[in-house]
Amino acid sequence: MLSKRVIIVSADRALAKRLAAGVMAAGATAETVASAEEIAGRAELVVVSLSLDALGAIETVPARIPDGASIVCVIPTSSLELTVELLKTPKVVAVLVADELGPGQLAAVVSRLLYGDVFGLEKVIPWGVKVYSLLVGDYQEKSVAIATISEYAGTLGVRRKYREAIEQCLDELLMNALYDAPVDAEGKQVFADVPTKTRISLRMEQKAVVQYACDGATFAVSVRDSFGTLRRETALKFLDTCLHSTEQLDRKVGGAGLGLYIIANAATTFQVSLHPGVATEVTCTFDLSATKVQLKELGFFPEKIDSAGRLVAGVSRLLARPPAPVAASRGVVALLVTAIALMLGMIGVVAWPRLRPHPRTAIAVTTTPPGAAIDVDGIAKGTSGAAPVVVGELDVGQKYQVGARRDGYEPAVELVVTRAQTTAVELALKPLPSTLTVTSVPPGATVTLDGQERGTTPLALGDLAPASEHAMKLSRSGYTDAVRTVRAPEPGTRAEVEVGMTLDPDTGIVRIASVPSGADIYQGAEIIGGIKTPGEHLVRAGRTYEFTVRLPGYRPEVRIVVAKRGAALDPIAVKLLAGGRLTVATNVTEAKLSVTGAAACQNRPSPLVCDLADGDYKVRIQAPRPFVNETMDVTVAGADLARRVDLGWVQVANNDLSLVLQGAPPGTKKAGFLERDVKVTIAPAKGAAIIRTVRVQAGKTTVVDVKP
Repeated sequence: MLSKRVIIVSADRALAKRLAAGVMAAGATAETVASAEEIAGRAELVVVSLSLDALGAIETVPARIPDGASIVCVIPTSSLELTVELLKTPKVVAVLVADELGPGQLAAVVSRLLYGDVFGLEKVIPWGVKVYSLLVGDYQEKSVAIATISEYAGTLGVRRKYREAIEQCLDELLMNALYDAPVDAEGKQVFADVPTKTRISLRMEQKAVVQYACDGATFAVSVRDSFGTLRRETALKFLDTCLHSTEQLDRKVGGAGLGLYIIANAATTFQVSLHPGVATEVTCTFDLSATKVQLKELGFFPEKIDSAGRLVAGVSRLLARPPAPVAASRGVVALLVTAIALMLGMIGVVAWPRLRPHPRTAIAVTTTPPGAAIDVDGIAKGTSGAAPVVVGELDVGQKYQVGARRDGYEPAVELVVTRAQTTAVELALKPLPSTLTVTSVPPGATVTLDGQERGTTPLALGDLAPASEHAMKLSRSGYTDAVRTVRAPEPGTRAEVEVGMTLDPDTGIVRIASVPSGADIYQGAEIIGGIKTPGEHLVRAGRTYEFTVRLPGYRPEVRIVVAKRGAALDPIAVKLLAGGRLTVATNVTEAKLSVTGAAACQNRPSPLVCDLADGDYKVRIQAPRPFVNETMDVTVAGADLARRVDLGWVQVANNDLSLVLQGAPPGTKKAGFLERDVKVTIAPAKGAAIIRTVRVQAGKTTVVDVKP
């Protein structure tokens, strides 16, 4: 069977060699090129090495590879913001950091992208390392699983700061798998309308699968759900929102999105395996020797094989546990038995006086605000209201933990020592932050809240008092201001306000699309920054504009449009033909240049600039005095072409002589030619004409005479 073809784009030879080793280790054929322009032929995967001063090179790669092919980017240093931006590029599925990137890590990525079979922790750890597994179906099992894995890490000598990072990532992943991923038959989230306090008491029939392993240098964990609802676009949107939110570090952007952001800042590698409707698995690894936590890999791996049956079967298997502790010796057991017996005897002596009946009392619990669920030592006792919740049959003088919980508020817990009389307990619950997300159509509008500018849409506001009202104004160039009164959501909840903006009457929208897409758009001679085809651009209504659509390897196309008032023009569809821009300059200032077969490129002064489709052309250079009538061949082949043509001169020795040339006026004394050997006819004032062969040199004048 033929191996799959992988193209490596890297100007760094040492790095290209490392990347090629990783590709070949995955069983693929590696072909290395120095730049994206050299990509040719069919390839299943392209690995692109990007330097910090040439990040824009990735923009041309998607159009050069077939549908279904993937792109892996390798960047010089770790940057979550750059990684997320690159993953927004079509066909880019993974971003790796070149620093310490070994062939083995790249081979694992390439193998999963080319051949599928992406699920399972064994895909990212060395062969022979033991993988342990757990099933988690509810909140209690989640806590037990995290404690078990943390204890296992402790027995291996993993330092506390890494154990805390592992615990944090596991908690976020399991909360997502247990409460965000589950959907019903219609695709609706099962827990969407279930209060948080109720969620933790429920469990799904389909349990999450947790795997973990460690080879001493790297600790790896993964969490897999049985629903497959996480989409790549959703994950990138969450990460992008957190990156650009001013409140990102104090949980005010909230929800599953903040969980993904926390993981990306705590793990060394972050991989998402996707099988829509079947399973989602998130795998994280932690470099135990790193002095600083840096994300070295973020990727999305779609499953390419029919793994549904295997994944479902995996939920019901009896899964491995960490190795049991070594059994103690018989002597140790005997000592323990003796110690336990002595302890029980002492307990009996101390407890005997306490076996007599103990006086009873009660506590009366109120909360601010009311409506909170009350528990004593973890046992539910009712809901607070206008009247206190009275809990009786409590021992006098004992300590009890009294808690109050309500959706949208932080739990309040107080340790109470009971008295002979009923003890009054008042618990104040602190409201959780609420988040109001403001979006606009189109996005990019400036949000002013209560007279203070807060940012641009989409914007998450997490510092508003719950249920408070605010005056909001949205402003964007080319649109009329939108003014609204908005209300912050209830404590601990999220809400979204979407505002549709109206075009300014003196503004119009020009929409330009091209085939292929991704072309730059020029207004006149200036490029319009920030947009590519398909894209739209605001203009002043009633004016005429010239737009040029340019894409490397294609002939530029020009369109003239007149913008309408307060409206969008019908999209301008441009089909780009393979070709480029031909530029020809000459040292004959009086010359006119023409391209045969191009009506728009006739009798142009030097330099001639002409946009042409691929093909062979003739460029004619003509001038009346000094006389020039030369033709040169050019070929346009998918790129811009610039030619500099310096002519040489042939001049008669005196005024009694003239040059006889086709098309030249009588009495011509001087003529220009391309550099070559030319035959010229010299006519004297009296006598027969003489033919001379002259070597013409660019930029120089050769004098000819009739003398032998």
